[in-house]
Amino acid sequence: MKKTFLTVSLFAALIIAGCGGSEKGTNEMAADTAKTEVNADTAAADQSSVLYNIPSPMETFTVLKVSGATFDKSLLNPVNNITKYTSSYAKAVNLGTYSADLSFCLLYKQNQDINIYLKNVNELTSALDIDGNYVQTVAQRLKVNSNNLDSIMQIVSEATVNANMYLKENQRDNITAIVTTGGWVEGMYFIANIANKTKKDEIVGLVADQRNVVRNLVKILEQFSSEPEVAGLLEDVKGIAAVYEGVKPVQDVAQASTEDNIVSIGNNTSYELSNEQLKSILEKITALRTKLTT
Repeated sequence: MKKTFLTVSLFAALIIAGCGGSEKGTNEMAADTAKTEVNADTAAADQSSVLYNIPSPMETFTVLKVSGATFDKSLLNPVNNITKYTSSYAKAVNLGTYSADLSFCLLYKQNQDINIYLKNVNELTSALDIDGNYVQTVAQRLKVNSNNLDSIMQIVSEATVNANMYLKENQRDNITAIVTTGGWVEGMYFIANIANKTKKDEIVGLVADQRNVVRNLVKILEQFSSEPEVAGLLEDVKGIAAVYEGVKPVQDVAQASTEDNIVSIGNNTSYELSNEQLKSILEKITALRTKLTT
C-alpha cells in the first residue's frame, strides 16, 4: 500500500515531479527524470536531476504505531496557535505541521482531534489560496471515511494528482518546499521525542534513517534560498544535517548493536546512532520546531 497523507504528501509529490526548480522547461525536466532512472549515480552528482524523496508523515507514524508507541497528544502543535500565523511563510510552514498532526491523529483514530486539525489544515490551505474546491472535497471525504485506512489512502492518492497539477500550473514550488519542510520538522519532533523516551530500536532507527532525507531537504530548500525566510530555514535544517554527518552506516545490524549505541533498523541501509547524537538531534529539532510554531 502506498503510504501518503493529505497536504504534506501533495507537496512532496510536487517536489519529486518538479525537481530542478522553475527554471527548467517541461521537456528538460522529463529528460532529467529519464537520466535519473538510467543512472542514479550520475543523477546524484547533478542537483537539478535528483529525485528528492521525502517520506510522508503517515509512513513514518505507521512505523511508530507498529513498534508499540502510543498516541501522545502533548506532541501536537496546539490548534489555537493558528491565530499566530499571519504571514504567508508562517501559514505555509504550519500547514505542514498541522498536516503532520492530522496524520498522527488519523492513524490513531483520534476522531475529535481529527476534526479540529482538519479544520486548521483547510483554513490554512484556503488562506494560501490553494484551490479550495478540491481541498474542501477531500476534507469532507476524509471525515466520512475516517475509520477506513484503505479508503483514506485512495482519497489522498487522488488528491495528490489534483494538487500536483494545480501547483505546477501556478508555479508555486517555493510554497511546496516550505510546507514539506514544516511537515518533516513536525514528524521529526514526534519520532525524536518518542525515541529518546522509549529507546526502542525501531523508533531510534526512524531517527537515524533521516540521514539521507535531511540531505535531500537541504537540496530542495537551496533552490529557493534567495528568499530571506527560506534562507533562514535552510540554515536551521543544515544545522540538523551537520549532526547526521557523524551518523555512519553499519554492515551487520545484529553484530553492530552495543550497550552504548543504538542501531537503526532500516529497509535498505542501516545507520548507527549514538545516544549523544540522538539527544543532539532532539535538541536541534525541538529548537527549530519551537521557532516555526510559536
